[in-house]
Amino acid sequence: MTDQKKSSGSITRRSALGLGGIGVGAAALGVGNYYANKYAPIISTYLGQKAYEVKETGDGTEDNQYFKSSYGSSDERLAADAQAARETAQEGFVLLKNDGALPLAAGKVTLFGVSSASILYGGGGSGTVDTSTAPTLKEALESAGFQINPTMWSFYTEGAASSIRMDVADIAGTGRYVIHEASAELFGDAEEQSLAEYSDAAIVTFARSGSESSDVPRAYDESYLEDMDIKGYAGDFHSDRLDSRADLGRHYLELTATEEALLAYVSERFNKVIVLVNSGNAMELAFLDEAAYGVDACLWIGNPGQDGLYAVGDILSGAVSPSGRTVDTYAYDSLSAPALQNFGRNVMSGSDKAPFVVYQEGIYVGYKYYETRYEDCVLGQGSAEAAVGAPEGAGSWSYSDAVQFPFGFGLSYTTFEQQLLDCVEKDGVATLTVEVRNAGTVAGRDVVEVYGQSPYTDYDRENGVEKSAIQLVGFAKTDELAPSASQTVEVQVSLADLKSYDAGGRGSYVLEAGDYYLAIGADAHDALNNVLAAKGVSDTDAAGDAAKAAKLTLAGSDAYETSPYTGVPVTNQFEDADVRSYDPSFVYLTRSDWAGTYPTTYDFKATSEVLAALAVQEGTDDPNASMPTTGAQNGLTLAMMRDTPAEDAAWDDLLDQLSAEEMYSLVRVGGYQTQAVSSVGAPPTVCVDGPAYVGNAGTTGVTVSEKTYSWCSEVVISSTWNTARAQAMGEQIGEDCLAQGELNFAGWYAPSMNIHRTPFSGRNFEYYSEDGFLSGRFGAATVRGARSKGVITFVKHFALNDQETMRTKVATLSNEQAIREVYLAAFEPSVSGGDEGTLGIMLSMNRVGLVWSGDHRGLVTNVVRGEWGFDGVVITDQASYPQAFPLLAIRAGLGAGTDLWLNSGTDNWQIDGYASNPTVMCQLREASRHILYAVSRSLAMNGISSTAEVVPAMATWQKALTGVDVVAGVAAVAGAWAIVRNMRRAKAKVSDEAQDETDEKNDEVEA
Repeated sequence: MTDQKKSSGSITRRSALGLGGIGVGAAALGVGNYYANKYAPIISTYLGQKAYEVKETGDGTEDNQYFKSSYGSSDERLAADAQAARETAQEGFVLLKNDGALPLAAGKVTLFGVSSASILYGGGGSGTVDTSTAPTLKEALESAGFQINPTMWSFYTEGAASSIRMDVADIAGTGRYVIHEASAELFGDAEEQSLAEYSDAAIVTFARSGSESSDVPRAYDESYLEDMDIKGYAGDFHSDRLDSRADLGRHYLELTATEEALLAYVSERFNKVIVLVNSGNAMELAFLDEAAYGVDACLWIGNPGQDGLYAVGDILSGAVSPSGRTVDTYAYDSLSAPALQNFGRNVMSGSDKAPFVVYQEGIYVGYKYYETRYEDCVLGQGSAEAAVGAPEGAGSWSYSDAVQFPFGFGLSYTTFEQQLLDCVEKDGVATLTVEVRNAGTVAGRDVVEVYGQSPYTDYDRENGVEKSAIQLVGFAKTDELAPSASQTVEVQVSLADLKSYDAGGRGSYVLEAGDYYLAIGADAHDALNNVLAAKGVSDTDAAGDAAKAAKLTLAGSDAYETSPYTGVPVTNQFEDADVRSYDPSFVYLTRSDWAGTYPTTYDFKATSEVLAALAVQEGTDDPNASMPTTGAQNGLTLAMMRDTPAEDAAWDDLLDQLSAEEMYSLVRVGGYQTQAVSSVGAPPTVCVDGPAYVGNAGTTGVTVSEKTYSWCSEVVISSTWNTARAQAMGEQIGEDCLAQGELNFAGWYAPSMNIHRTPFSGRNFEYYSEDGFLSGRFGAATVRGARSKGVITFVKHFALNDQETMRTKVATLSNEQAIREVYLAAFEPSVSGGDEGTLGIMLSMNRVGLVWSGDHRGLVTNVVRGEWGFDGVVITDQASYPQAFPLLAIRAGLGAGTDLWLNSGTDNWQIDGYASNPTVMCQLREASRHILYAVSRSLAMNGISSTAEVVPAMATWQKALTGVDVVAGVAAVAGAWAIVRNMRRAKAKVSDEAQDETDEKNDEVEA
């Protein structure tokens, strides 16, 4: 081969490689463009860029600022955030024990525990908060005048303990929870010698975390003796083994052996030992009563948020007297609740892929179990004293052995006296007048707690209607009262809150005839003893005060068989969620026979009927459906509908203007946003996630144009027993949203309203309480505050999402009375709240009965819209990964009444032939109605007049990507052209040279 041919071959190979490289680059750019287009809305959200423009077609004189900030600057707003949050923490932290150690004079103190240097400010998953400006515990206490042992602080932050931290599972549930503590054996001479100088008090912090997708361990098994290394959702996950083999068999909410040893070490060296409980889950605190640990005081602080730690200093120093109350029952044994018999990872017999949980305890959750069983022990009925449910080895059940701190318990630095002055019932409302007097020497605030008792009748026993011995029906918080000052407080109690659901008899709510009691008390147990005293019962564990209870003799009423919101009959909707529909022999816990019906771990058999019901639901077409009008030119805009009632016919005229494609996109692509709808001038919105912070949106977060604030967890807010604090929190969240301006932060995936069914749920920190009434009042107040600023709240997770284990597919089974009275009760005040109620509901990922919550028409349509009169939008939980969450299939969900898919991928949840299917088009229209109604009432309408047009526009990143595409395209064409040109030139050169060579040879031959 000649040199020219070799050169030509080399050029050809290089050219081919060049063309291949250009092809690969073009392919990569094409893939990048595909995913950029697929996730364009969420990318714009993440980058904080808008993808719409508003064009005013009128004269511009219309006032289009419908929701306005109360602050003149970002600094003023953030200062108000901080002040409101600090005051909330001051009222929400609960003093559980005080043997005279508190308040503490300013002095030299030592902090112990790795958690003292790594406070849990919020929870995990969507409950995470920004802590970049939060104070450390040291800084917070120093601001209150305390001097902190610097040597021990360095030990925990820079020294031998600096790398010791607890392990927490990630947002997807990968990994595990393990508590690690620095042993006192790690203290060196410097640490030991520092204690004498900083000996005024020891402050020991114990923390427990929680997160979504996994519950906390009920027992450490042998697997925890080994390190864990696993690929997690957020990368590699590592967990160290247990600190001690002695922790085997213990659960997450009790102290570890190392923690116990640390506490014993501290108690030997300090005269004052104060424990801080930094946990949203109710920990097992029996150690507070044990002399070996010498604990003098204990303050529960939950998850304090951005500035809540300052309230720790305020309370410990005595600048503020604590006034928080427990929102859960603190049992000596956290595993003693009957709900723990059926919780966590259970799989149906006959199917290894069908998880389930049975609420066999019925209505007896939290204090409603412990207090009801106590009354039955006192009255000697229902075999309440039987050993079942008692500590191992106990011969009988005893309240004093079971409960350490009752529901509603909390101490103060002062003493209050409460007197029930009057109780008058009129038109279905009882008004209790209570005088509260500060009989102590320190200013403080008190809580008036009102509880009710309904008669437990023979009819109830025969028909399976359960009645708690005591239930919260009202509460109020006083102003700060100076010593000797008093305040008269009125608490109104709706008799509707004393009704019961009679699923097996009347199939509706009923208020039976009989004697009802309303009582005030320091907590649920005290109130029950007051009721018993009023009934003439004296054999109680503490003397009751009959003067603090009132008896109401009521005639029976069927008024509650009809919805007070819509007038429709209230009927059974959840028979398919009742285990007895599949196993007629199943028995729920009843107070008429504690021993015979106490829950045991249930074996649910996956029959062919059950397996068929568990299949992913498919939508069906309605043969009578008619194709709705689309694309009409009726001249309406969404801004014109801001004050138009949902039932007004004008909404139909507006919906007629929508195109099929607009409705299709609006409903399917609703992940952390709602889409703009140009035909009616509807703006897009951004929807942020997280119950305590405007800053989360999906796994990437969201770029904010103005700083926002991180609040304490919901369980701290409810522990204030002051709904004004919750309303203020909602208002301030709304202010943070308003501050983002034209980015339209109009949606908030919160507040969360599930129930602390057990202490072990991974997300108890972001739920209010074990009690549905208290949860409902705090949720409604939060919603009211946020809506006043134009925020679409999405109350969640609707419904029965009370554990995280296998939450994406677990079948949740319960009876109708418990579903309504315990779990839906938390949502009802917000959803039925009218102009002050929520505009959105977020569904749960679990099944209600055997079908996904969004497929349950009884829940999503019959109760929510039929009984509660809801006009807003119902959204799924995370739906961006159809392969991972197949239950959220769109056809069946639309048919049941689900409106919006929390999905950020534009090609997910496709419906073939949707535009020509009358059933689907009617469903899309109704879903669009609910979405647009919510948007019309939101702050997203700010800046949009009735004559404005909202048109799509490219976000800045899209313009940049288009520029990259153009440049890359031009470069690719130019490069390909150059390569081809060079190849042709090389080929021509080789051809010419070859011809010359041939001519030379021919010349030689001729010669």
